[in-house]
Amino acid sequence: MALSPIRHSGQLAGYEIVVTKREANNAAAIREAPGTAASQLRVSAQKVSRLMDLVGELSLSVSDTLFSPDIVDLDLSDFEKSAHRLKLVLREVQEAAAELRLVPIGDVFQRMGRLVRELERQTGKEVDLELHGEDTEIDKIVVDQLFEPLVHVVRNSVDHGLEPPDERDAAGKHRRGKITLSAAQVGGDIQITISDDGRGLNREKILARGRDRGLIALDEEPEDRELWQLIFKPGFSTAEAVTNLSGRGVGMDVLDNTIKRLRGRIFVDSVWGQGATVVLAIPLSLAFIDSLVMRVGDRLFATPIGVVAEIFRPLCEQLTVITADGGGELVKVRDVMIPICRLDRFYGERPEKRDSLDEKIILVFQTSQGKIGLPVDELFDQQQVVMKPLQGYLEKIRASFGCALLGTGEVAMMLDCEKLTEGAL
Repeated sequence: MALSPIRHSGQLAGYEIVVTKREANNAAAIREAPGTAASQLRVSAQKVSRLMDLVGELSLSVSDTLFSPDIVDLDLSDFEKSAHRLKLVLREVQEAAAELRLVPIGDVFQRMGRLVRELERQTGKEVDLELHGEDTEIDKIVVDQLFEPLVHVVRNSVDHGLEPPDERDAAGKHRRGKITLSAAQVGGDIQITISDDGRGLNREKILARGRDRGLIALDEEPEDRELWQLIFKPGFSTAEAVTNLSGRGVGMDVLDNTIKRLRGRIFVDSVWGQGATVVLAIPLSLAFIDSLVMRVGDRLFATPIGVVAEIFRPLCEQLTVITADGGGELVKVRDVMIPICRLDRFYGERPEKRDSLDEKIILVFQTSQGKIGLPVDELFDQQQVVMKPLQGYLEKIRASFGCALLGTGEVAMMLDCEKLTEGAL
């Protein structure tokens, strides 16, 4: 079964699902495409979304049945084997349903080509756009939200990054600047890379502007990785004047908020005089997430498995306690000090007695701001969970993507490790 977008007035209006004759159950419903051995059915995006919702409800219903207290003490022969088979089939149904909502990212990339031509006309610069991985498939919900943020990145690359032709000639570069857009699936993520061969990020300007705004202390010299994160702050810009292309400091802020909303991560790298690279890592599917489930106190939490870098039980010699500024804790892992975030403290609770870290299991998360350790009381095995967004007053819960509906029928809070790290630090 193959999937391609249906284009209508320049927008993605639905899906075109290609079904072979052998896959179709009803031969009368097959409409043969001229000159091909396959036929096509058109299914609207709303129907696919409804199917995803029903598969999620099916998952919960199966969990209610398998973990029902009514069958706990019953002697059911071969029940575990049948239950295991049912869970395997359910997972295959979840994966098949998620694949129906995947569309090639090439449509968005092609629209960037029209943008680059318009920017050439406005700036007088000469730009070549290279596209790679256009056939990479990504969730349609992501595609719908990705266009505007990519516009801001490409616009910044042309306006701020690439030099005018004469300046490039003087620097020994080709007169025509180059912007590369590429996409590839890496594990459970889709990585979208936007790179250019222009000036790169100006460390001195970004550092000076960060100090002027009080984001960096006057005596602080952050590493490049930390400094580049300032460009995502609301209203942050190093442009000397506001133009119709840039200078308002809103573009990269839009990108940051969109990627966080999609549970993704952003990585920035730059070498002065050689260009800059922005990498967007976004989960392949937003409906069913492979997660690690944990217990802290009497509460259940979950986190996407992709952000977990390490799990261990610390030894006493690895632990260092810092009492300055209200108290904080660090754990030493292979000569690297990792800050500790206790969820009770993060959420403003003050327990009467705080357990020692050597009594806990430490999960180390890899985030764009560095590593952070989370002490937990109990760790469960990896599960594919159904995600539901928080609504109403629950939307205000800090560092949370939403609710994870577990296979046992219980509900865990899905942690946003980026916001967790930002709030803890």
